[in-house]
Formats: sequence, structure tokens, C-alpha cells
Amino acid sequence: MKKYLGVISFAFIILVICFLAADITRVIETGVTTFRVLMICGIIISFSFSFLSEKGLWRKLALGLSIFIGLFYFIAFELMRLVSQGNGF
Repeated sequence: MKKYLGVISFAFIILVICFLAADITRVIETGVTTFRVLMICGIIISFSFSFLSEKGLWRKLALGLSIFIGLFYFIAFELMRLVSQGNGF
């Protein structure tokens, strides 16, 4: 099972990216809380699976993509939400 965790993690982070793209382009309409919960849980689960998988190409791809998407999400959405709320938006 441990050797497939990298592939599962990579597939899961691709699903998270597709969900993010579908929500940004308004293909699907989710609430703010639902969006935040699904994104944070998806990033954490994908990162955990990739961290627990055995070393190899899939682990590197999944771990790198999980970190990149996690940083992008927290900078683009959570940090900008805090900045916007502080300015009275």
C-alpha cells in the first residue's frame, strides 16, 4: 500500500486543483465555508499521503505540487481575505 500512496496523493492533488479551477471559473457554486473546508482538507490529506509514501518520482511530484498548491491557496485566498477584512471590505 505504501508504494501506491504517491500516485494516490498525486491524483488527489489534481482533483483539488480541478475543484479550485471549477470554483474560480464559476462552473460550480459552493459556499465560502464549503470551499475553504474542502481546499484545506484536500491539501492536508494530499500532503500527508505524499509524505508517507515511499521515495521515488511520484512522491517528489505529489509533495512538490501539494506544497505549491498549499502556498498558493494560503497566499491568494486566506492572506488576501485577512487583508481585505482589515480594510473594511
